[in-house]
Amino acid sequence: MREDGLEEGFDGEEDPTCPPIYFTAAEEREYCRKLRSALIVKPLGRLVSYTAVSIRLNTIWAKAGGIQVTSMKNGYFLVRFTSGMDYDRAVTNGPWMIGPNYLSVHMWDKNFDPYNHEISSTLVWAKLLDILIHYFHQEAMMKIGRRIGRPFRIDEATRTEAESDYARVCVQVDLTRPLLSKFSIRGKKYFIQYEGLENICLNCGTSAEKWGLLVR
Repeated sequence: MREDGLEEGFDGEEDPTCPPIYFTAAEEREYCRKLRSALIVKPLGRLVSYTAVSIRLNTIWAKAGGIQVTSMKNGYFLVRFTSGMDYDRAVTNGPWMIGPNYLSVHMWDKNFDPYNHEISSTLVWAKLLDILIHYFHQEAMMKIGRRIGRPFRIDEATRTEAESDYARVCVQVDLTRPLLSKFSIRGKKYFIQYEGLENICLNCGTSAEKWGLLVR
């Protein structure tokens, strides 16, 4: 920071047709203060209306306090929280869905640009189809989940063995790479189904038709 309070890089020369505006670091911090407990969210898949997003997020997130949802460009929404408990729950729990659409959730950053922000990962439920019931174990599920992405937890039905046709693992997957479609245990193949990703194009965020490598 310069002694006169201007940002570094100011050389005293200005284009009169497009004059630069400078803010001090202290000013930037003050302007950003109200957004410290804010999240940037975007439904993955088809465009979802502001009303649908606001109603759904108020239902699932506004438990201890209130939230304010602001519509942004390119399908993004800014969500502000009055309760730190609600904010923490929105960040650490999930995956969250609005109808059939997964909700991409990111902490707000002052450099966020809705036209240049790349959604590179998301939490999803991965179904492990027809897997043998003795693998319905926390440690076994986490081991399998690590080959799919970054595992977070298993669902209640898997933990209690209430459903034997498949197990469900919540994993963070890399959306810039093809998703794993199968794995093997002792020579037997098991297939993976990703809930809610059927209609998502990971390039444009709207349709899987343009993305031919949904799974590998």
